[in-house]
Amino acid sequence: MSTRPMAPSGLIAMVHRLARHLLWITLFALPAIALWWHVWSGHPSSSLTCPCGDPAQEVWFIAWPAWAIAHAANVFFSGAVNVPFGANLLSNTSGTLVGVVLSPVTWLWGPVVSTNVALTLAPALSAWGCWVALGRLVTWKPAAIPAALVYGYSSAIVSSLIFGHVSVTVLVVPPLLFATLYEIVIGQKESSVRSGAVLAGLVVIQFLISPEVLVMCAFLATLGLMVLVLVRWRQVPEYWGHAARALALGLGLSITLLAYPAWFGLSGPQSVSGVLFAIAPLSGVVFSGFLFPGPYGSFAGPYVRFGGYFGRIGPPPNFLGWGVWLSAIGGVFLARRRRIVWFLIFLIAMTMWVSLGFLLIGGPHALAHVWLPWRFFGKFPVLQEILPDQFSPFIALFFAFLVAIGLNAAHTQLQAWGRIRPARVPAWSGLLTALVGVACLVPVFVTFDMPLAVRSTSIPVWMSRDAPQLPDQTVLLTVPFAVSGSTVPMLWQAVDGMRFRLAGAALKTPNAHGGPVDQGSPGSARRILSDLTIFGTRQPTATVAELTAVRRAVRAWHVNEVVVDGPSRDPMYASGFLTAALGTAPRYVDYAWVWKIPAAGITSPALHGASLANCRTLSVHWRAHHDPLSMANCVMLTTVQP
Repeated sequence: MSTRPMAPSGLIAMVHRLARHLLWITLFALPAIALWWHVWSGHPSSSLTCPCGDPAQEVWFIAWPAWAIAHAANVFFSGAVNVPFGANLLSNTSGTLVGVVLSPVTWLWGPVVSTNVALTLAPALSAWGCWVALGRLVTWKPAAIPAALVYGYSSAIVSSLIFGHVSVTVLVVPPLLFATLYEIVIGQKESSVRSGAVLAGLVVIQFLISPEVLVMCAFLATLGLMVLVLVRWRQVPEYWGHAARALALGLGLSITLLAYPAWFGLSGPQSVSGVLFAIAPLSGVVFSGFLFPGPYGSFAGPYVRFGGYFGRIGPPPNFLGWGVWLSAIGGVFLARRRRIVWFLIFLIAMTMWVSLGFLLIGGPHALAHVWLPWRFFGKFPVLQEILPDQFSPFIALFFAFLVAIGLNAAHTQLQAWGRIRPARVPAWSGLLTALVGVACLVPVFVTFDMPLAVRSTSIPVWMSRDAPQLPDQTVLLTVPFAVSGSTVPMLWQAVDGMRFRLAGAALKTPNAHGGPVDQGSPGSARRILSDLTIFGTRQPTATVAELTAVRRAVRAWHVNEVVVDGPSRDPMYASGFLTAALGTAPRYVDYAWVWKIPAAGITSPALHGASLANCRTLSVHWRAHHDPLSMANCVMLTTVQP
């Protein structure tokens, strides 16, 4: 059996379609370039919103797949952190597929550039996905342009963008999933085999970008299918055969292709279960945010800065703007005869309702006792890992669909209106589309901190000069310690090309019960090192129990070198504590305190009896602070070795 090569005309048509889509992605990326102007007009290889918090963690997430592919390692699991146990990346918001696709960029220019590329393309690709999806729903194609921008540059996406949350800002798949399900259940213009295959492909892609977003898509799709069956039960026999075949094929292929990664994320090595985020019950959107942008333009507060943004705050994630509300209401009026309009209204109402989370925040007192559905759904396995405010992009998506359908209805009515010559209808429709686009986008765009504030990702001297010279796969224990709330060591590791491994990880890893370990239990080495790193807790005082816990951890984690480098709570104090724990004074090299652990393990006994507070005071007085080893020397001189 011979296969015919593709005809030249068919190949040319395919190239033209590809070029057209690339052009639209480029156009949709222009506002993102304005958002990230300080990055692209400066140094994209060394600029982030912050070399800390979530942005630093995202650099590591982008870097790992490139390293794993180059070394034939598992992209879903990393042994480079949390030594010797490793970390399950599917239990974290790792966005694996994004890192895989951007691997060539990472190999050529480094993970910081890749992260900036991902964050710039995230809203553009999301807008493009909405634009493609609307091609099935509207005949006046320009109507999809402002709607795509409403979705791609919604407050929901941009408010996550500033923290570097790639996995929940690359939302290209949800609108395509909606359009595909609409075709399977309602449109049915394509074969069930093709529709099922497309559905499976989209499900797999979304899982590899963000399993959490896929769960939210499945949740909303289930609600939508249930209401369709209830409302149109008389037509079910007419549509059921085609829909059942397509859904069975799509779900069957999805389950087959995702069986291993789904198992790996739920039950694989170092998988984490239970409530992954302690703030989940309090992470619903503010009710007033649907209408009001809040105190946008004010300086970021401690919580926002801790997350990794030091500019001015923007609107709440559920803010839509008066232009979107009015345009959507107008769209409902003009296209009220289309059943999809009322279906979208139902989805908007349900999505807004579940996005409120467990508690009504910022709402009128009269609604204080209204039942919130997430109090029920948020207790189910898998769903309890979802932050309800992450439903906000879906609200923007459904509103964007209403805007486009309304513009399409307006164009149709202008065509039927005898007072306008047919040749002038496109011009009038185009003008209306432009005006609606301005009305929808400007009230939201003015609330953004544009261009976004960025900072240099300066790497400490020892980490940039000495760490690359270490033997490959050396295990480092660092202060600042890599733990929840302290991601800087993982940024250093990513920029260094994963040449060394880390004891600790600013990732979700399991405790003895399978839940997230976070900063560790009181008295554990993880908690002690966290207290040396992060402000707001009691500093360890070098008790016998504390020193013993750290020494045991150094052995259990196979640490080769201990390093105090870069910003932390009090590096000088940490140098004294670790001197007491390791029993020896450090070397001071390139502004870092360094202890080399012998191959046989720690040989010097711990040093007991010193007052770290007194030694820290002495290191400040008598000009002793000019000697970076003054704290360590004080500990050595004022303690005894048992």
